[in-house]
Amino acid sequence: MKVILQLGGNVKRSITAAQLATAMPDAKIVVSTELGDYRSYYEAAGIDQSRIIYDGAAWDTVTNFTHTYKLLKHLRCSHLYVVTDHFHIYRSRLIATACWLGRAKITMVKHGSTERPSDRDYAPFDLVRALLWRLLGIVLFDKEVRQRRVPGYQRSNEHGIEIGL
Repeated sequence: MKVILQLGGNVKRSITAAQLATAMPDAKIVVSTELGDYRSYYEAAGIDQSRIIYDGAAWDTVTNFTHTYKLLKHLRCSHLYVVTDHFHIYRSRLIATACWLGRAKITMVKHGSTERPSDRDYAPFDLVRALLWRLLGIVLFDKEVRQRRVPGYQRSNEHGIEIGL
């Protein structure tokens, strides 16, 4: 099954994801984010809400993939279309590849055209985090980032052993 995974962080990514969903009427859409009103973009595009799954467990790019992996596997995802900002493509591709390790074809779909070189600075550490999760089931995270983005989050071992730094 084809799955469109819209990463959080920018609610306007929904525009690109909705356009892609219109072109791929059999694809499921998974929106992985902790914040934002994403539904209105899909409603405006006429996307049936039954095709969309909202997952609010993630608080950063690595957890966008680790927290949706079981769901996507359950959906029998064979081709994953990852929608994110242009500046975020490089790092997201590394993380997606590490988490999936060839279990699905991955296509990056960019929203916008802005590049931000600083995003590449996070890539090596996030790649290590993704590989630790894939190989050992350990999710390393920044406690301050998680608390800021998901106040009151209760630790869950459902997606791996969570270790805050």
